[in-house]
This record gives sequence, structure tokens and C-alpha cells, in this order.
Amino acid sequence: MSDKSVSTLIIDDDPQVAGIHQGFLLAHSGFSVLGVAHTGTEGLEKIEELDPQLVLLDIHLPDINGLQVLQALRQRPGGELRDVFAITADAELSTVRSALAGGVTQYLVKPFSPVEFKRRLDEYLATRQEMARHESTGTPLPQQIIDKFVANVPEVRDRRPVETNLPKGLSHPTLDLVCGYLREHPDDHATIDVAEALGLARVSVRRYLEFLVTEGLASRIARYGSAGRPQHRYRWNS
Repeated sequence: MSDKSVSTLIIDDDPQVAGIHQGFLLAHSGFSVLGVAHTGTEGLEKIEELDPQLVLLDIHLPDINGLQVLQALRQRPGGELRDVFAITADAELSTVRSALAGGVTQYLVKPFSPVEFKRRLDEYLATRQEMARHESTGTPLPQQIIDKFVANVPEVRDRRPVETNLPKGLSHPTLDLVCGYLREHPDDHATIDVAEALGLARVSVRRYLEFLVTEGLASRIARYGSAGRPQHRYRWNS
């Protein structure tokens, strides 16, 4: 762990999703994880206790929502402002506007792929480093750096495509990952390709892919190799 890594707190009510976020951050040399909270109240307590530089904040929490957490964070008496990534399935315009008004640094709508998440982390880290360099030299920030830091909010994407109850053994967080990968990579993919990219079991990924086919969200394509046996590949239906 680098001494210069960005210390991060994760606030998400779903332990599996929080674990996925934690895994991404730990795999990135520029970030460290101070802790995880599963309610808004616990999150605010950990912010006071751990003093993170960055907070990954879900909007829908079991006690107070993420917007209320954001408001409380900004109103801390004498407390230094913290950077906040809103990471949520909520793409309602009113929620996005409220989050932007609360000063979120990024607003990511689930599902998104690991590649996209890493890209956003890299952009954030590069901007922080650029700002630190200007701070150390006492030189004014160029407009493009200011724009990246205060207005770097991604385009709001479609909401989670499947809100119904899932078949036994399937979960929404993993479904979000599979959907995000297919949407970010428009070509057709073999099951093993998706499984290796997401770090999941091949058998498990096939179940999610087949479920998406039954829901009409993905297509199954037969590709014939030299042995004459078809290989099933999957593509997101745009």
C-alpha cells in the first residue's frame, strides 16, 4: 500500500456490492480502504472516526439515504470537505440533480463494468495529483483541471434493466456486473471471456448470460469452429 494512496470509505447496504468495490480499490495501487459501512448513520460515524479522503456512497440506504449523508457531510462544523463518488442504480433526474448540488465528484449509475470503474478511478487520481502539483508550486489551476474536478459527472445511463425477482442462485449485484461488461463491450463474447474479465466462475456466468437471453436483453450466437461444434457467444441487445 502506498503512503500516497487515497484513503477511502465505502458506504453501501449490500455487503456483496461493498466487497466488490473494495476488491477494485485494493487492486488499484492509488487507493486504500479504511473501512466499510452498511447504513448512512454508520457511514457518518466512520467518516468522523477514520477521516477518509474519498467516500464511495450508495444512494439507497436502510436508514437515511445517501443524499442526507451527503448533506450531513457538507455541514460538518469545521470538517474538511471529502470527495464523494455516488455509486447507485438510481438514475432519476431529481436524485442526480440533488447529488450534483451536494457536490459529488462522480455519479456512476449501476451497472457499469470494471473497466469503466477503473477508468473513473484513474481520472480522479490523475486530477488529484495535478491539483497537488499546482498546490506545491503555488501556480494557478488551468481551467481544464478545474472543469475535470468540479464538473466531472458522467452521462446518466439507463437504469438497471431487470428489476424483477431473479431465479434462485442469481443476485442483482453480479447481474449488474455481467450487464455492465456486455454493455461496455459491444462485440459478442464467449462465456469464458466474461468470466475471466469479471473474476467469476464460468458456470455462474453462463447462468446469468442465459437469463439475460430469456429476458431479451442479450442474444446468443452460435459460432462454428474447425471441429464443427458450435460455441455459444453472447452480445448485449442495444
